[in-house]
Amino acid sequence: MKKLTKTSTHSSPKKKVNVSILKPSKIKIFIILALVSVAGFLLFKIYSKNQVSNFKNKIIPEAVKKIVNDSKTKVAIENIKETNGVIEFDLKLGADDKAQKYTSYITKDGKILFTSGVKLDSLSTTQSPSQAPAKKLTCADLPKSEKSSLVAFVVSQCPYGVQMQRVFKKAIEEIPAISSFLKVKYIGSVENNKITAMHGDEEAQENLRQICIREEQKDKYWSYVSCYMQEGKSDGCLTTSGVNSTQLKACVDDVSRGIKYAKADFDLANKFSVSGSPALLLNEKQTVSEFDFGGRVPNAIKEIVCCGSNEKPEFCSQDISKDEVAVSFSKTDEASSAGDSAAGCGN
Repeated sequence: MKKLTKTSTHSSPKKKVNVSILKPSKIKIFIILALVSVAGFLLFKIYSKNQVSNFKNKIIPEAVKKIVNDSKTKVAIENIKETNGVIEFDLKLGADDKAQKYTSYITKDGKILFTSGVKLDSLSTTQSPSQAPAKKLTCADLPKSEKSSLVAFVVSQCPYGVQMQRVFKKAIEEIPAISSFLKVKYIGSVENNKITAMHGDEEAQENLRQICIREEQKDKYWSYVSCYMQEGKSDGCLTTSGVNSTQLKACVDDVSRGIKYAKADFDLANKFSVSGSPALLLNEKQTVSEFDFGGRVPNAIKEIVCCGSNEKPEFCSQDISKDEVAVSFSKTDEASSAGDSAAGCGN
């Protein structure tokens, strides 16, 4: 009888499942990278916050002070942010109820300040003819007169209107004969026999005061304005410039005098759609940009006057200052630094 031999049977081996298990060293690396990322993000946030704070509290105020170099004008800086490689912010000049607001820009090194700018991507790619850039005027384009008359429209508390008055003053100091070619008029309106202005009643009353001095005490006008543009203090300047205060009050209070003079200014401004301070009108025929003739400087004013005359006055051959002057109230006429002289105040 054969001996039976027990045969071993083997079941099929089970299929192995590959389970990836992170080694402890890899877990540590992952945690470190995550912590570094979080730390980097937090540091960036802190840096950005500090950078905004530095611009708000130091860099921008110092830059603005160089342009608006007086202590009377209230300055507010708001909504600071980085955009398109520069720092954008809202700049407010003046008291809250009559502040002029500008969307302004400053380079990151704090060396170049733009009080306003144009966002090109917001402009239509196809402009109508009325939207096309204005052609730069030449001397030949300007209307002529036997004796030219150049009017500067301003308001008394617009920093750039004061700047234009200072430009006129400097031109007169260098060539006194040009005085009879230059006039300063004002922008505003009259409602119920009461004068109004873009920056409120205080400015409106100062406009009226300057208008009355111009009309009834002409020889005191530039003396008074030269004083007023230093600190914006009327009472002291009336005394130092020798204005007859009794006569001035009578003019301001008399509707048939002060308000009548003011309304004539406003009607002329409205006729030529002038709403911004400063603006120039030549020979009561055409508005002119000083920047077509050299900028907001005395020599540009002389050039416009001469271009508007049929027979050029003798002073036309004389070169005068091409330097910028201070913006707003300032005890000195000289600009403390180059700024955005093209700016203005508008309704």
